[in-house]
Amino acid sequence: MLSSFVIGQNLNPNTTGSFTYVPASPLNTKPVEVFYHIPAGNMSTMPIVMSFHGADRNGSDYRNYWISMANANGFMVFAPEFSETYYPTGDNYQSGNIFDDGDNPSLATYNPFNEWTFSIIDPLFEYIKADVSGSQQKYNAWGHSGGAQFLHRFVEYVPNSKLDIAVCSNSGWYTVPEYGVDFPYGLTKGQLSNATLTDAFSKKLIVHLGLNDTDANSAGLRHNSVVDNQQGLNRLVRGRYFFNTSETTAQNMSVPFNWEKHEVAGIAHDAQAMANDALQYVLMSTLTNHIFKKEVSFNIYPNPSTGIFLFDNSVFELKKAEIYSITGNLITTLNFKTFINKQSIDMSIYPQGIYFLKLENTILKILKK
Repeated sequence: MLSSFVIGQNLNPNTTGSFTYVPASPLNTKPVEVFYHIPAGNMSTMPIVMSFHGADRNGSDYRNYWISMANANGFMVFAPEFSETYYPTGDNYQSGNIFDDGDNPSLATYNPFNEWTFSIIDPLFEYIKADVSGSQQKYNAWGHSGGAQFLHRFVEYVPNSKLDIAVCSNSGWYTVPEYGVDFPYGLTKGQLSNATLTDAFSKKLIVHLGLNDTDANSAGLRHNSVVDNQQGLNRLVRGRYFFNTSETTAQNMSVPFNWEKHEVAGIAHDAQAMANDALQYVLMSTLTNHIFKKEVSFNIYPNPSTGIFLFDNSVFELKKAEIYSITGNLITTLNFKTFINKQSIDMSIYPQGIYFLKLENTILKILKK
């Protein structure tokens, strides 16, 4: 079997560029241009974020959305571009080439895994690690619009990948985990086992929706009698349907459900604005660094607050907290004022916004009003 390889790579700190990645056979005739940005720092430990483009196949834009955030927070961003030349249809890209014709699925047209577009992602991650002599065990990913279609189906069909957190922003429509509706809108004829679906529900998937993304006539938004009657007429209601139905399916299966839904006020179908908001979910993973094993629960209140945040410290007598900005930068280390079984953090001098509070092995999101 032909191994994957790259052409013209230049993975060095403080660089922006692209390289050509050639997947393993049988996809070796379908190269992928990978646009990247690497800030200054130690590449061997720097977190990796993958960014998935929409139907415009504009990988360079999807890299550029993250450059300033990557510089501020010390992570690498890679945006593979699945070109119209080699991945010309939604079946080839957004639906992962699971079927030759996803709108007419059958066992006879169900492709082997090594023909799926999804099969490229983990080997690309391993290539990046090898090139930078990396110790990274996982990567995070963000997709917007068509990229969110690709990413949520990747979670569903390849749950045992090395993907940690998937943030799926403003998908146009979904493969909903429900039976009674044929693939690609539901799971009937989709060849997805309950065991694979169970694993998918255990992944961290963020259904990330702009509250203003409600234009039923938006360019490129798929409409037909099946998807309209099942999921609704715009991206917001479709995202809500996907999440709510997925949660119900997991409950009916009596399996853990680790997905979340987050809706963002004031944003419509704006990739840069959604990337900016998605950063907080990437950073929650980055800040924890997967080294915190001890489970500690803190009840912080009020949240939001105009300044003073209290939490119950009846079990752990903590002496300090670290406060991080929404971009993941350490703002300050605070000593606590101690009350009877309570402690407080005074954020009065800081601007309004979202912050991360690190206590022991727990990171909490707090909102300063």
